[in-house]
Parts: sequence; C-alpha cells; structure tokens
Amino acid sequence: MTFFKKNILIYGMLVFAIIFELVAGSVDCRADDFPNREIELVVCYSPGGSSDLMARIVGGKASEYLKVPVIIVNKPGAGGSVAAEYVSKTDDGYTLLTGGASNLGSVIATNDKIPYSLENFSSIAKAVKNPLVIISKKNRYKSLKEIAEEAKKNPNKLTFGSWGVNSSSHIAGELFCQAAGVKIKHVPFKGGAKAMLAAMGGHVDIAFVTTATASSNINSGNLDALAVTTEDRVDVLPDVTTLKELGYGEATFASYDGFVTSSKVPRDRLEILRSAFERSLKDEGIQKALQKGGLVFDYMTGEKYDEFLHKTLDQIKNVENK
Repeated sequence: MTFFKKNILIYGMLVFAIIFELVAGSVDCRADDFPNREIELVVCYSPGGSSDLMARIVGGKASEYLKVPVIIVNKPGAGGSVAAEYVSKTDDGYTLLTGGASNLGSVIATNDKIPYSLENFSSIAKAVKNPLVIISKKNRYKSLKEIAEEAKKNPNKLTFGSWGVNSSSHIAGELFCQAAGVKIKHVPFKGGAKAMLAAMGGHVDIAFVTTATASSNINSGNLDALAVTTEDRVDVLPDVTTLKELGYGEATFASYDGFVTSSKVPRDRLEILRSAFERSLKDEGIQKALQKGGLVFDYMTGEKYDEFLHKTLDQIKNVENK
C-alpha cells in the first residue's frame, strides 16, 4: 500500500510539472505576442509638414495590419536629431521614427557631436522622395532670377528659411546659393510648415520646403512658387520650373523619407514591423493619398533602405568635405 501511494504521488508530481510548463509557456507566448499595445511613431518635425503627413497616412494603414493603434508623436528640434536620439535609446519595437535626408543624412554628416549614428537604427522601409520647392510671399518677387540679382547686390541681406540647421532643406538652400554665386542668410525653423508660414508672412524672403508642405497653398494662390529643386517637374506643381531649367543645375536636389526603429529591437519584431509597413505602402489607396499630398512614392524594403542610407550619407560627407 505504501509503495502504491508513493507511485501515485510521483505520478501526480509529474503531471503537475507538465501542466505547469504548458501554462507557463502559454503565458510567455502571450507576453511575447508583439505587438500587444499601441506603437508610438515619432515624427521629427512639427505637425503640418511632409514627414508628418507621410506618417499619418502610412501609420494609419499600418495600424490595421499590426492590429494596434499607431500613435503619432511630434518631437521637433535640431533638424530631426532630437527625435532620432530619443528613438535610438529604445529597444522593444514600440517606438518608431520617421527617418530620412535630414536626421539620418545631412545632420550626421555635418555635426560630429550628434549622439547617434546610422548604426543605432534598423530600417523598416523607405516610403517617399520629397521634391523641394522654393517659395516666397505672394507677389513679393517676379522670379528666382530677381532674387539672385538682389542677393548679388546686397550679400546676406536676403534670408531663406529651412526646417532646421543642417537639414536637407538647409543643404538645398546652400546648394542654390553656391550655384547662383550669392550669399543669402539662413534662418532655421522647427519644421517645414513653420518655414512656409514665415515665407507666407514675409518674415523670410524665400523658403525651401517640400512640395507636400506647400503645394496646397501654392495652388490656392497663397504663395508663389519660384522653382522646384528636382531634375524634373513635379506632378502636383506642373507649371513650376526646375532649377535646372533656370540654369542652376548644380543645385538639383531631392529629399527622402521613410521609417526606422532602434537597432536594438529584436529581429523577429523588426520583421513584423517591416511586413506591416510594406503591405501599407503597397496599398494603391495609400500611394494615391501620398501623391495627392505632393509626395513621390518611392518604396524600398528595410534592407535596401539601410544600404541606401549608408551610401547617401557617404555622398553627403563627400560634398561637405569639398
């Protein structure tokens, strides 16, 4: 009888151990079920600019595939580096970043004190390229040639606005000054929308902003568009000439933007994010919405965007070192 009781006890303990392992495993799976709460998508600039527009359009769709809310958080400052530094310190995949030509390009290339590098990020996808447009207050100038002539007569008297020091719009402005052989004072703002409003109000003479930021105000007659910085004309502003057509081909430039997260995010979570954003960006409705907003759809996978960011950063550094 004692032997029988001992065997029953041992058997019971084994069954209990098996059940415990199954339950514990189930709890662990639920805890690891990514994502299981809202995701924060950090935009590097103020509301109303092209990055903000892109994030809201694509993030809304991605939330459908991720099955959790994607919350937009605006953290402007220092050409996008404030937001980039914030996201670089995360590690769980619940904090994403709009990353492109400024915060993951010109800002890194021109400032060796930036507390992050491309190695701190893993790309999710490239989404768009952003044509820039040179704008001014309505009826303030007749042409870009008039601005160049005035700037030659009065060096550093005129001003141009950008969305931040060492941002891609700042670089675009400096490229134009070099190509035109003029000196125009740079005035940085915390976002393209604020630079646009400054130009609209005449607080700066011209501003370099994305077509996504300014096209609606240009088409409604609130702003003058003097030129686009891309090699070809832009669909949303077909009547606006290019810098190349005006003889400033050396200043041809296009910004770009996409989505990244911290390189500390586990690979399996990164792949879930990449899949959701790929599906979102391949949606025809999303592509049309981006195009309507003045953005040029230019999708790349996360792996390809990683390569693109490194290659482009090297190109920017070479320009800066000349």
